[in-house]
Amino acid sequence: MARARGAGPVLREYATLAVAGWIGEQTSIAAYRFYSYSPGWHVHVGYVPVLVPLIWPLVILSARDVVTGLWPSLRALRPVAVALVVIVDASLVEVVAVRAGLWSWAEPGHLAVPVIGILGWGYFALGAEIALMNERPLAALVLGPLSAHVLILATWWGLFRWIVRGDLGLASSIGVGILACFALAFVVSARRAGQGMPLATAAPRMIAASLFFTLLVTTAPRDPYLWAHVASVAVPYFASTRFGAKQET
Repeated sequence: MARARGAGPVLREYATLAVAGWIGEQTSIAAYRFYSYSPGWHVHVGYVPVLVPLIWPLVILSARDVVTGLWPSLRALRPVAVALVVIVDASLVEVVAVRAGLWSWAEPGHLAVPVIGILGWGYFALGAEIALMNERPLAALVLGPLSAHVLILATWWGLFRWIVRGDLGLASSIGVGILACFALAFVVSARRAGQGMPLATAAPRMIAASLFFTLLVTTAPRDPYLWAHVASVAVPYFASTRFGAKQET
């Protein structure tokens, strides 16, 4: 990222997103009490382990690079695209991390994660990307948490409070598989148009994903639903990667 855009802008965005991520997490836990981190985490700031806001910026900045690689001309819908990429990433992180006991939710859903718990990542990313794409990173301090809370409250009271609750079982896994097929279709369309995720973007994401693959192998080696979810996320990303293309420096 620094090679492409300079270290200064990237560090400013990282620092701003880290603070905004902490604000979003701290206020969400304090207001809703809908999830909590395991006491095994070291060094908390409020309710939030310090590692969490340090990781948050990388999730969003990496998602931005994915969108740029696949849909470089996207403008008006770019925040939505970034939010959707973050939601896809969040779905993998959530189901594996919850199974590994890194945090837990107040009620079940898809593989012990309520649907709104996965969407919440994207709600935050939507507001953050609106700030970043308009080159106002400091605005992410407000727009990220604000977008998260507004959309959490709207979708909870407008939808998830009443439906799609409890253990969703096989139905949600089938739904994830169907959504993965749509994602793959979008990716294939972008690849046919000559676009794709450069290996310079994909490789760090693969390294990060290896942590969750290790958690999956060590905590749920025989859970077919978890493996199916991981495959549903991995296949579209694999298809979107330009393994043989010349990389920009």
